[in-house]
Amino acid sequence: MEEYIIRETEDFLALSTLFNESGMGVKIEERMPERIIKMWRMDDPQTGELMAASTFEIRDGVYTLGDIAVRGDLHRKGYGRIMQKVVFDEARKCRVKELWACAKEPAYYLHSGWEKMVWDESPNIAVYCTSCGKRGTACHPEIMRYTL
Repeated sequence: MEEYIIRETEDFLALSTLFNESGMGVKIEERMPERIIKMWRMDDPQTGELMAASTFEIRDGVYTLGDIAVRGDLHRKGYGRIMQKVVFDEARKCRVKELWACAKEPAYYLHSGWEKMVWDESPNIAVYCTSCGKRGTACHPEIMRYTL
């Protein structure tokens, strides 16, 4: 039996809940923001539970890996890379040459082949989590670029 199933979705409520619970500062809401081009979810084939999710977006006029999260109890199983690849594949289909991201876990992105960019010289793609207690202390997001 398969370990997971990945499918495109329009259920932003489920994804925004996962993103919010993962500390991304995404507001939990039903309606998908207009900046999102496509969204995917990874589900457990036996239980149907959401395991991971990712979005492909346009922010400040550039294509981005918008949000990506893996359920807390499933970290370090490679699911983030799998969801990242889903976005990469879609971007390639759209003939996108580079993707941008605001990385809350810069080390993960660097390990995955992304390049750290100068914040003030990059597109304004950051999502600020003004209500998060980690802001300015434990969370230091970076602007990243990935060349496809």
